Amino acid sequence: HTGHIGKWQYHNDFSSDFDYAQAFEGKHWYSRWGKEIDGSTLARTYAVEFLEKRPKDKPFSLSIAFYPPKPVGMSREPGAQWMPTNETRKLYDNVTIPEPEMNHSYKVLPDFLSSYEKGARGPQVRWYERYRTSEHYQASMKNYYALITGVDQACKEIVDKLKEEGLYNNTMIIFTTDNGMMHGAHGLAGKWYPFQESIRVPLIIYDPRMPKEKVGTLDDSFTLNIDLAETILGAAGIKPDELMQGRDISDLYLPNEKGEHHVTASVEVEPWREYFFYEFPSPDDIFIPSSTAVVTKEWKFINWPAYNREQLFNLEKDPLEMNDLYNDTSVKSTMNKLRERHDELKAQLHNTSYGPRDPSCDGFLDFLPEIQKAEAR
Repeated sequence: HTGHIGKWQYHNDFSSDFDYAQAFEGKHWYSRWGKEIDGSTLARTYAVEFLEKRPKDKPFSLSIAFYPPKPVGMSREPGAQWMPTNETRKLYDNVTIPEPEMNHSYKVLPDFLSSYEKGARGPQVRWYERYRTSEHYQASMKNYYALITGVDQACKEIVDKLKEEGLYNNTMIIFTTDNGMMHGAHGLAGKWYPFQESIRVPLIIYDPRMPKEKVGTLDDSFTLNIDLAETILGAAGIKPDELMQGRDISDLYLPNEKGEHHVTASVEVEPWREYFFYEFPSPDDIFIPSSTAVVTKEWKFINWPAYNREQLFNLEKDPLEMNDLYNDTSVKSTMNKLRERHDELKAQLHNTSYGPRDPSCDGFLDFLPEIQKAEAR
């Protein structure tokens, strides 16, 4: 029994794809049942309904895509792009949010990111709307955190419902998010960049199969969004398709015992990845530039293909990526090795056949101008 609640992004009718479907996105508040309801509470309400009405004799899978705390609109008033409840907003009334260093980090950006005339107009406009003064920054971030608090409360109530239904000890729960919005770091706003503030996202997994010694621990292994589908399939005892590029995350915490509920090999047998390839293919390199990267625990090599520009950062010594080492001759060999690995991975990815294009994805492209749609295809 399957369900999806909340944001869908492709904007097509997906109701026939799930047994239970409730799509809503683009706002923080919705009119339902004769009143205004915030997006997190609405998602929680539908999730509870799904759990109550599900067939009790069938397993289930439910995805809940909270729209908050994604900003809404283009208002330039302080904090106006985020609209939390009064109750959650009050929690931050007497709090001062630490502000990132924006001046130096902005000045050392590649010119196509830091110059409105030369390049990325999207982040420039968004930064000005949201963070251009301390008043803007504080109001924006307090509203943002208040919306996250609303999501947190909704998640708690959904978990409480699982416990009430007697499902908690037999249900995997995965909590993760969209890419980070930069929040003024590097003088940027938006989520389309290969910098750490954007590509590192939260991931919390509750798995009843997890050994007690692993519960509540932190793991700094490289997990990726492409791992999530294989992790869910693994929990259902289903072998992933050979074209899938991820890996079952439970390999990091389950012992090497293959069976109905663990179909891959633990890291004791097959070591986990030590690097990964990142890619953001933009349909408009003037608005937001495309980027690719190879990331290890120590290094990050970035390529901006539309501008023939490369960057190199030592993440161990420079975790905020303030010091680009591209012109540093002392790390030239490292740069060359990472560039070579980057090119190999990119070629490997782009030479893989994934079959015909899925027409269900076309709805998203309708939001791009016709020339961009052709490029995106």
